[in-house]
Formats: sequence, C-alpha cells, structure tokens
Amino acid sequence: MNLRQIEVFRAVMLAGTVTEAARVLRVSQPAVSRLLRYTEDKLGMPLFKRTKGRLYPTEQAHMLYQEVEKVYNGVRLVQDVAHELAESRTGRLRIVASPSLGLTFVPKAIALFRRQRERVKISLEILPQALLVDQIATHQADLGISMFPVDHPTIETYPLGTGRLVCIAPIGHPVGELDIVRPGDLTGYPLISFDRSTPQGLMVDDAFIAAGVARQIAIEVRFGQTACALVQQGAGVALVDEFSVMHDAFPGIVARPFEADAKFTITMIHDRFRPLSVVGGVFHGILGDLAKAFSTEPTDT
Repeated sequence: MNLRQIEVFRAVMLAGTVTEAARVLRVSQPAVSRLLRYTEDKLGMPLFKRTKGRLYPTEQAHMLYQEVEKVYNGVRLVQDVAHELAESRTGRLRIVASPSLGLTFVPKAIALFRRQRERVKISLEILPQALLVDQIATHQADLGISMFPVDHPTIETYPLGTGRLVCIAPIGHPVGELDIVRPGDLTGYPLISFDRSTPQGLMVDDAFIAAGVARQIAIEVRFGQTACALVQQGAGVALVDEFSVMHDAFPGIVARPFEADAKFTITMIHDRFRPLSVVGGVFHGILGDLAKAFSTEPTDT
C-alpha cells in the first residue's frame, strides 16, 4: 500500500461511508470507490463488507488499521517537523565565539533566541580567533562571532557593531573615581594587560605609544575575562574590551572609559558557500539587535 491508499483506507475506516470519506479527503466519491477496490484487489482480500450503502470493516481491516495508524502518525510527525523547520522553531545551530563575546554577549543572544525557539538545539564553543575561523572554514560550526574583522576567502563577514577599551579597577580604587582614564593615570599601579602578540595587546600598545607613556605590565593575560578575574581579586587594574564586563559579569569591579582610538568590531561570520539556515538567519537578527543596543557605533546588519 502506498501513502495515498493508506490515506483513503484510513478515511473510510473513520468515516464509515465512501461519501463521507470523499468529503473529508476533498475528492470525488467514485475516485475513493475505485482506489478502495483497487487496494482490495492488490491485497487479494476484502477489507469491507458492503451493506445498504455502508461499509463494515472485516477482521483483516481492523488488524491492518492498527498498523496504518502507526504509519499515519509517523507521516504526521514528519510533516510537523518540516513545518517547524520552515517556521524556524526547531533545528540545530553550532556556534563558535571569541572569549570576550562568548562569555557575555553571545549567551545573552542565545537566551533571547531560546525564548521563542526553545526546541532548537544549540552548541556553543569558546575559541581563540585563529581556531574560531578554522571551525567555520572546515564546516565544524555554522556561524562564529568574533571581536575582530576576518579576512578569509571562503568566509562571509557581517559587522554588527563596535565597542571600545575600558579600564577596570576594584571598587574603591582611585582609578575608578575618574570620568575618563588616560594611559598616564595608570602609572604606579600594577597593570594587568594583554599579551603583545594579541590584537588587544597591539591596541593597548598603540594607545600608550600615542600618549608617550611606557606600558609596564605586571601581569600578562590572553583573555579579557582572565584580566577581570584578577582585578576582582585586587591584583591590579586592567584594560579590557567593554564586552568582557557587560551585564555586570564581574561584581566588585568598576569600569571607566579609556582614552584611545582603538575600537573592536563585533563580527558574525559563516561559510560564504553555505548559506545560513533559517534558524541561523533568525539568530543573526538577534545578534544585530543586541549589538545595536549595546554598541557605541552600531552598523547595519
């Protein structure tokens, strides 16, 4: 029995008459009668006894109906899943993100996304910049969120917004009382700063060079969250991207604007030869809205 035969057989079983089954299926009565007789001929057994215009299922029909219901429910499940995929309510989304964004900005976006699409399965991995790009290029992730622009021949980039460097200090520290922190204001305090080989480290270096102040690092770190944790424990003051301290991720520290031309660009990336899925496109929109609400200079998505 093919799916159409199953559908007609089920309709007749439920309706009790060919006329009512035809109405439910929105086809003609002769069409239902012909397909029903054809099915009985192919099976080599009667499925119904015909008495005074009504159909009475045989014992074989009742047994067959039990199995038909299982198939029909399976088909309905496939239809429901297909509909949900089209409506972006289910599916899978593999995300990679740089540390500063992956521990603050991206979790906020995921929480907003799941309020409407809780059946979408999401995986999130925090990676350094080079590994993040590699995951997208090798199709191990669907999209990435980076704090820096990406230049790669197979990767499409979407700038979402910008952010700046901020100076962080323990609550009550003299630096926390300043409206704007300048490189010279940090002289004499233990400075927690980025490794000079990182993009953040180069930005901090440029700011100190422009101000004519030597950058003397007391504690060197690679990620903004590490610097925040150290400041939280009173180990010194630090310069980090403002995404690292968004949503009050580290109680006990205060953040102040830092005088520098350097800006970070929130960038979403994906494989240019693999268009985003429907759920990926929806998540992209949420990232853009969140970035616009947060960024100092939002850009079009």
